[in-house]
Amino acid sequence: MIRPGAPSSLAILLLAAACRAPGPATSVEVSTWGTMHEVLREGQSEARVALAGLAGPGSIGVGALEGLAGEVTVIDGRVLVAAAGAASRPGGAPAECELREVEADDRAALLVLADVPAWEEHDLGACASYEELDGAIAAVLRRRGHDLAGPVPVRVRGRARDLELHVLAGACPIGNPSGPPPWRWRGSCDEVELVGFFAEGAAGRLTHHTHRSHLHALAGEAMGHLDEVALEHAVLLLPAR
Repeated sequence: MIRPGAPSSLAILLLAAACRAPGPATSVEVSTWGTMHEVLREGQSEARVALAGLAGPGSIGVGALEGLAGEVTVIDGRVLVAAAGAASRPGGAPAECELREVEADDRAALLVLADVPAWEEHDLGACASYEELDGAIAAVLRRRGHDLAGPVPVRVRGRARDLELHVLAGACPIGNPSGPPPWRWRGSCDEVELVGFFAEGAAGRLTHHTHRSHLHALAGEAMGHLDEVALEHAVLLLPAR
């Protein structure tokens, strides 16, 4: 018998389920060295942090070497460096790029780094452009209750119908278009992983002014700063609740 005013068994079950419903992911601490504006536009590209021994098992990060001599990508604690070779293409652009593990004397002028113990997946479907990808990431973050000003570590996996990236070779092509041109790569790939951070309103600090995220791309032997992408059935990875 249910007393007047007493909650029914159904109400109790619904209340219990609501109490167990997962909330937004616990915020992840993000460490930064340098800002996009001071390093890429103002030319303050001196070393700020040594890379060897910096990352833990769950570390993820993006950045640039001192002197803007290459790109740095950290994924699952593995620190990768992409450094362009000597210029030999028309216009002075490098013809080759070396992808290697971090070395003892590698230092970064710019680095954004976080430790993420576990990830959870969210289906994004197809994203026809980098702008559309930014919008899709933002929509998932809103649904999960995130403050979009972040920054939030993100990873995206999928097949790239078109992928464009660059590797710095002494200057940023966006911040200093008249400087030494970067090494560039464009093509399609069956498997690409994008790694970085989403932070709305962080242009000049963590992102370029044209995007709400700062992402690097890993596609086989190619790695660098993401310029543009068209993805088929993308999957977004965010820090697990």
